[in-house]
Amino acid sequence: MNIYSENLILRAIELEDMELLKSMINNPNIENMVLGWSFPVSSNQQINWINNLKGDKNNVRFIVDMKNVGAVGLVSLTNIDYKNGTATINIKLNSDDIKQKGLGYKAITLLSDYAFNQLNLNCLIANILNYNIASQKLFEKCRFTLEGRLQERIYKNGAYQDVYSYSLLKRDFINERNR
Repeated sequence: MNIYSENLILRAIELEDMELLKSMINNPNIENMVLGWSFPVSSNQQINWINNLKGDKNNVRFIVDMKNVGAVGLVSLTNIDYKNGTATINIKLNSDDIKQKGLGYKAITLLSDYAFNQLNLNCLIANILNYNIASQKLFEKCRFTLEGRLQERIYKNGAYQDVYSYSLLKRDFINERNR
């Protein structure tokens, strides 16, 4: 399943994406901006991870592919709870140059549309480190609402960091699109 916009495609992860994914997971600047921790991964570990994606019904991941540029990042819906209609939405882009082109906004909007209209989810959740101002601004631009602050939840940069929890309801997404 591919999701298209004018200059962006969200597409399935292929083995050819291994180097991009490996470079992002091994990049300390990217890891510093996301909640989780990762250890350096090898090519074999990355290939195994890609091969194990098939059949995972609780997580949906897409490569962000920009026309005339190629693969530039990853977006995902994780911890999908079909009964309650919720999922966590995530984005990782590989280059600061790409981030300045509005690509994050387009990718989050496309993935939100897919979540609400294809998967019939009701609420998307984004958890963002307190110092990741760029992601906070991105999700606010995408009309996510700041729900609260989880105090000292993640240990990064030698200290416990707060996590801001954002959400977007299907009704708010649809109302915004119909304006």
